[in-house]
Amino acid sequence: MSFIIFVIWAYLSTLLFSFLFYKLNHIKPQLFQEVQRKINNLSEKKKRRLGIIANILFLIIIFILPIFNDSDIIAGLIIGFLFSFKDICFNNNVIEYALKDYNDIK
Repeated sequence: MSFIIFVIWAYLSTLLFSFLFYKLNHIKPQLFQEVQRKINNLSEKKKRRLGIIANILFLIIIFILPIFNDSDIIAGLIIGFLFSFKDICFNNNVIEYALKDYNDIK
């Protein structure tokens, strides 16, 4: 049961932080624009390597997190935050894709 709670909280926090990061990226300071620009300037091979390294680090964090944290809710929030941060940096934001698809349908 605790794994299901963890997955639900991770999913919900990923959506929440994706929306928050999307909004932060589209207001005046454009918080993540510089990071996105630098990652987009990398070659495809380097981008792929960076993505693989980020995913490996997330897997390590997922396996280490239960040792230090007893709460599935907090662990889900942390994982959701990290995945959303990685997605916004790599221009893979769920909210941005959803809005793009919605505007294409109109």
